Amino acid sequence: MSQDSPRILIVADDLTGGNACGALFAEAGLSTMTITGTGGGGSSSGTGLPDRSDGADRIAGALDDYDTVVVNANSRHMQPGDAAALTDALLRSAGPVDLVACRIDTTLRGNVGPTAEAALRARQDLASTTGSGRVMGLCIPAFPSSGRVTVGGRQLLNGKLLEDTELRNDVRSPMRTSVVADILRENTKLRCHTVELSTVLAGTEAIRADVLKALAAGTEVIVADALTNDHIDLIAHAVADLSQEENLEWVAIDPGPGSLALARALLPKRESGVILGVSGSATEVTRAQLAKLDEDPTITVLRAALDADNLPDVQATVERVRMAASASASAQTEPVRAIIVATVVDASDLLELTDEQSELIPRRLAQITAEVLATATLTGLYTTGGDVTAAVLGELGALGMEIHTEIVPLAVGGSIVGGSAAELPIVTKGGLIGDAGTGVLCLDHLMQTAGMGRA
Repeated sequence: MSQDSPRILIVADDLTGGNACGALFAEAGLSTMTITGTGGGGSSSGTGLPDRSDGADRIAGALDDYDTVVVNANSRHMQPGDAAALTDALLRSAGPVDLVACRIDTTLRGNVGPTAEAALRARQDLASTTGSGRVMGLCIPAFPSSGRVTVGGRQLLNGKLLEDTELRNDVRSPMRTSVVADILRENTKLRCHTVELSTVLAGTEAIRADVLKALAAGTEVIVADALTNDHIDLIAHAVADLSQEENLEWVAIDPGPGSLALARALLPKRESGVILGVSGSATEVTRAQLAKLDEDPTITVLRAALDADNLPDVQATVERVRMAASASASAQTEPVRAIIVATVVDASDLLELTDEQSELIPRRLAQITAEVLATATLTGLYTTGGDVTAAVLGELGALGMEIHTEIVPLAVGGSIVGGSAAELPIVTKGGLIGDAGTGVLCLDHLMQTAGMGRA
């Protein structure tokens, strides 16, 4: 994948499913958008195929601005040939991408095989012109949190084979089998191999050996059993490790968790840095949260240095942050992942302040944030207090925030839009929001997303 920012294209067979898949990527810290109206009868010709010039501009432009673009093909109930042609057209119009995913139904209804085959052929054609390697499909159809798992190459819905559920009577896509490889082979010439659960449970080396054997036999799609998200992650990392060794490109074929796991396995690690937290709240709730954060040896809670007017001293506080970061970098112990600058750490820091002082504190904290950002590598920003958040965003010249998720009520995670910290992951929280553990949840979210998304 590219070092600056990933270009991930997800072609979804259904709008709601595509949005749900996109939400997984957004929650993982990847800037994500969906494009609708590209197919499924949306064209004036009635063929279901997109206008090639319009589609190319929309998709390529979106990939320039977002890490992940989900294109709704609405192809689930098309004729197989039309679904394949639409998928082919969308992929060829997109231009260069780092990872292609075919988002399929969690119960494998619709044109699973034809769209997967079209994606593989389109990517292989591109690989042939660029001198790239072999294109392989990775189908991990399990979605454990939704009751969908794969065992013995068969998809189960809440513990039942698909053909033993009400899906056997589905009007548009009646399910006659739950064998994933058979579903992929319907209306295609795909050669599939299933990595059985016993191999997954045996670990990475067993998975690698099985996949290498399948590659030698001419397999085009690896199907993998999985009962848990840990199984999905293990499989994704095992095949990703083979990418460079065997000169492979993978196309994901799944409802979402497998695609995300593969993206995580393939994404390069971002430059190491720290999360900066800025707290200007004096509430008892915030003090309890800071105390809980300070229990973590990888989190440093710093008091802001004060000047003669009991206001945060910008340069002195910035120096404290730099020293904490420098000490972490040179230490033999686990490095510090987050540094929190707070005006009030415990009750001893409470002061009687004038209205003018209260108004100046957020501005000083914002200046500290900008100074640190100008000289240090930050992987995320955590702000506590509405006035502080507004001042920080203003000092950084931001247009605002792109909202990705609500961590707890009134504590949200997203990324900064515009300004000197554009696209930096951020979590904002009110001073009276949450309990003692809420700060930990906010930092955990940033730590999870810090290694992904745009640099």
